[in-house]
Amino acid sequence: MKKIIISVLILFGCIFSNVQAQSYKLNKQIYNPREYFPQPGDPNNPMLAGLGSFFIPGLGQVLCGETGRGLAFFGGSMACMGVSIAGMAQNMNATLSNSYNSETKGLGLFLAGGIAYVIVDVWSIFDAVNVAKVNNMYFQDMRGNLSSVKVELNPFVDTKNYLGQTNASAGLSLKVTF
Repeated sequence: MKKIIISVLILFGCIFSNVQAQSYKLNKQIYNPREYFPQPGDPNNPMLAGLGSFFIPGLGQVLCGETGRGLAFFGGSMACMGVSIAGMAQNMNATLSNSYNSETKGLGLFLAGGIAYVIVDVWSIFDAVNVAKVNNMYFQDMRGNLSSVKVELNPFVDTKNYLGQTNASAGLSLKVTF
């Protein structure tokens, strides 16, 4: 049941992630997340991305439009959890059969999988925050480039006097500055 809920949440994030941006792989070469300053209209919320990845590793990346990256973190965390569960099962089996050597191997696998899961989860949180910041910086630059184009539409009325005749003209003037 838990797997179904997690799968539905990830699918929901993939379907309703409406952010279309240049990929994070390219953006991170240009932007430094430490230089991020939030502005109104930023499409990604770094705190929400980090919180999403805290509960489900990779969800924050999916919410920021990096579905493949999010699924990689989710798959890595599930693999770590699988190793931990396999170690716990081996430990339980060894305990029931009174085999000390297998019990220590099972405990080692359980601890290794658990520690690796925590590492992947923490990494996913920090990565989701960085993805949100870097992609927001890209959008801020795109918004800045678009706002440098200024379009003005002004009405005008003009009268001209040609050889004793007065002609009035009215219209609109269009002024575009880059």
